[in-house]
Amino acid sequence: RVQLEASLRDETLGKEREQLRSALLSSVSHDLRTPLATMIGSVSSLIDLSDSLDAAQRAELLDNTLSEARRLDRYIQKLLDMTRLGHGELTLDRDWIGLDDIVSVVMRRSKPLVGDLEVKLDIPTGLPLLHVHPALIEQALFNVLENAIRFSPPRGRIWLSAAEDEGWLHVDVRDSGPGISSDKRDQVFDMFHTFSHGDQYAAGTGLGLAICRSILAAHGGTVSVLESATRTGATLRLSLPLPKAVDSTAGEPL
Repeated sequence: RVQLEASLRDETLGKEREQLRSALLSSVSHDLRTPLATMIGSVSSLIDLSDSLDAAQRAELLDNTLSEARRLDRYIQKLLDMTRLGHGELTLDRDWIGLDDIVSVVMRRSKPLVGDLEVKLDIPTGLPLLHVHPALIEQALFNVLENAIRFSPPRGRIWLSAAEDEGWLHVDVRDSGPGISSDKRDQVFDMFHTFSHGDQYAAGTGLGLAICRSILAAHGGTVSVLESATRTGATLRLSLPLPKAVDSTAGEPL
């Protein structure tokens, strides 16, 4: 019986790994095509039409190439993160850090994506320290903010706020996009689930929010979509449990 159970468990794990690998390969073949095609087209134009292009045209092609290269880099990083999360290879190297430090890093990373959007911050002073893996929480918040940027209209506004509530720290990211219908609020966190609203809002890779959910779950936290009416924006809440009171001299929980 023990051998049979072990065999069934190994078979199940093998199927799960195969499903993950198939999903990753499918996503790679589909979602890497667009940035690569754009980069190849821009570089080819720079090479073949170099003599006939003016400075503004060359700058535009170079800017397109850089933008798509950054997009490709972000996507590959998400694939690597999702693979590691799926195989349990990420370990929580926890440290004490303030939310303001995490937000500062996330805002700096997202600057090239913001464009003409306005990001309003409301981070109260005096929030308790978090005992988390700083880089992972930064990535989780960045993924949510990137999602808000994608679904916000030109010259739109994004709100990032935080609040402490009965042993939890909640971070809310609200956009000014089309909102998320009630029947889609759980699906948005599924790996490779994507949706768009016509041509105005491009669909993402379907990895960012799935990674966020896995990171928050590893810390004992959650991520969810708060109630919001369609076409009035969406609010995603990241919730992390707060540690017990900290001895400031020892840096350890009491």
